[in-house]
Amino acid sequence: MKKPKLTIEEQIEDMKSKNITFQYVSEKEAADFLRHNNYYFKLKSYGKNYEKYRIPAKAGQYVNLDFSYLQELSTLDMHLRKLILSMALDIEHALKTKILFDLSNNADEDGYSIVQKYLDTDYTRRKDLYDKIGNSAASDLIRKRKEADDSYAMWEIVEVLSFGKFIDLYQLYYSIYKSPEDYSSFLWSVKFLRNAAAHNNCLLNSLKAPYHITIHKTKEIQTELAKIKTISQNQKEKWMSNPVIHDFICLVYVYVRLIKSKGMKQKGISELNELFTNRMSRHKIYFEKNDTIMESYRFVSKTISYLCNKYRK
Repeated sequence: MKKPKLTIEEQIEDMKSKNITFQYVSEKEAADFLRHNNYYFKLKSYGKNYEKYRIPAKAGQYVNLDFSYLQELSTLDMHLRKLILSMALDIEHALKTKILFDLSNNADEDGYSIVQKYLDTDYTRRKDLYDKIGNSAASDLIRKRKEADDSYAMWEIVEVLSFGKFIDLYQLYYSIYKSPEDYSSFLWSVKFLRNAAAHNNCLLNSLKAPYHITIHKTKEIQTELAKIKTISQNQKEKWMSNPVIHDFICLVYVYVRLIKSKGMKQKGISELNELFTNRMSRHKIYFEKNDTIMESYRFVSKTISYLCNKYRK
């Protein structure tokens, strides 16, 4: 059944009918927030982290949910998305730097044959490149190479591929030329988070089970987490089954392992600490009665603290 559109005033009344209170934020302040900061459909999605009454008399009403909790979750989500985008861009740059460094020291690869193998493996890859002509900053290079039978060098093509297509090339290269520092198994997690953040998708609205995606954890990340003695095995299994948390931990792990620039790494770690240690705890009183939010926060905080301390240098 189609739901009717609601004015801001009707949205406030709709929340009140669902037992969303206005203890820390007035109804007027809430209305202003909905007018200028976030919209109702997105804001109310964070309510999925909260229980609803099961008794018939209160069916559909939330248990212990205030507007300020939704407001704070949406704000924290915005900060998290910005952090993810920044870290993912650093990772993409570092991956390209690493693969080109490895190529320069690889006597068995000229930098052209691997690209031809990449393009010949899937016919849609050439089409994807041609589709960029006229609507990409790399149009001139793509047009020039098209006229020369797509004879790209790897150091050229990495500049025109999307992150997802670059991952395909990266995985192909390291499937042929093995490396002890191959992050292939983590990169789709990084891509998923990067895309979600870039499209402004909510991330903190899906902390509560059940989840709709089955996560296949890599042996490497499980081995790493097994070393964290301050987190129980039950908590590790529980929260690493959450797709967003799993992918975020993978992103942090790749970041602290891959990034070699001291300045870049320290900046990323400082931003992580600022968000998780300072900003996320600013209104912790809002969430003290929500076990899902508090447990997931403690798990992620302890995990990133361990990873950042271990791989800081």
